[in-house]
Amino acid sequence: MNTTQAKEISIEKVLQNLGCEPTKFNENESWYLSPFRIEKTASFKLNRKINRWFDHGEQKGGNVIDFVIEKFGFNVTEALSYLDKFDTFFSFQKQVFETPTKEKDNDSHIEKTIPVQHLALIQYLKSRGITKFQTENNLKEVHYTIKDRKYFAIGFENRSGGFEIRSKYAKICLGKKDITLISNQSQILRIFEGFFDYLSFSQIRDNKKLEQSDYLILNSVALITKNLSVLKDYKVIELYLDNDTQGHKYTNVILGKFENAIDFIGFFYPFKDLNEWLLACNLEVL
Repeated sequence: MNTTQAKEISIEKVLQNLGCEPTKFNENESWYLSPFRIEKTASFKLNRKINRWFDHGEQKGGNVIDFVIEKFGFNVTEALSYLDKFDTFFSFQKQVFETPTKEKDNDSHIEKTIPVQHLALIQYLKSRGITKFQTENNLKEVHYTIKDRKYFAIGFENRSGGFEIRSKYAKICLGKKDITLISNQSQILRIFEGFFDYLSFSQIRDNKKLEQSDYLILNSVALITKNLSVLKDYKVIELYLDNDTQGHKYTNVILGKFENAIDFIGFFYPFKDLNEWLLACNLEVL
């Protein structure tokens, strides 16, 4: 590994490997208790957008090589040797960046699906506020090819065996687009637009002592009109559709057809969706 390759390695992944977790974060920056000393107030700032760090207590900063040298007292050669084990993260960042983002690609093939285990994917879930995912049967680590190029990402399986594929840079569907229906033999149905909203609800359900239910994840809000028959046998229908024009439109469609439907937009208002609300709550807690 040369210095150019090493500088592409995420400082965030190196910190995670050291057991460091952010005390607060926003879209571009994370703050940590300094990995160089014991402190009670976080003074170590990481700019994830440009992959640079700065420690206000030490008045030092730099790239990932500078960090490893400062942390362990390495020379450059020793730092590169240490960072070599993180090369898988570099490969991940490269492959997801190149992943096509259009909705469909006919020249695609799923190679395998396994439980989510790659650290880069776990970190992506954490960046969306999701830490409880191990028991989600529909959530997979999906390895796939598009035009003979190999990729992997988070995948959420739908009723037709297709997968909603998500990563930091990819938002596509592999296979047929369809809803996901999760049955727990309940008379309550909760409806979400996307699977990250569903995962967000699952994340806080136990803490708020909310009753278990069945779940309908639309994967595309327009699919609700083709699947209204799914709703007819439930006693209670809770709607968690997005706080935008499309979400309001289809919420009103369901409210107009089912007297037992309830709009739960107040659960996460004024945020756009449940996942955005969860991230904001996590920030407030931190």
